[in-house]
Amino acid sequence: MKMLSMAFMFLALGFANAHEFSDMATVKRVTPRYIEINRPISSCQTSTETAPPKEKGIAGAIIGGVAGGLLGSRVGKGNGKVAAGAVGAAVGAVVGDRVQNADNNDTNNVERCTQRDNYQRVQEGYITTFSYNGHEFEEETQTKYRVGQKVSVQVNAIIDQTN
Repeated sequence: MKMLSMAFMFLALGFANAHEFSDMATVKRVTPRYIEINRPISSCQTSTETAPPKEKGIAGAIIGGVAGGLLGSRVGKGNGKVAAGAVGAAVGAVVGDRVQNADNNDTNNVERCTQRDNYQRVQEGYITTFSYNGHEFEEETQTKYRVGQKVSVQVNAIIDQTN
């Protein structure tokens, strides 16, 4: 606590030698200040693509052949049943294969987007040169002052105790 009190005392002594007041300075130069900002541009395109072909399978042919053979064997009598069953199995196998492995040309709409940089130079205030008491100094300002204009400035005078 004692250290904190001493710190405040030294701080107060430092400000005791400072004086702040307002005065007038003259505008010497005003230069626009620019920055570059990126405002990216996106563009998208939709295209139609054919889906990749499906893997071919044999289950349709097998199931179709069995079903066709069973149905064919119910037709006819004697050796005709065997022949009808064989024809039914062959036809069933072909039909089953075609149903399972049909060439469906499925299409999908695919959207592809790209983004490119779009740098723009944008004004962000001014660099203003002021003259006060024979000295010039620069400040970044948001206001565009006129050259020769008198502006109010805050002056902070501190006694130089190094001598």
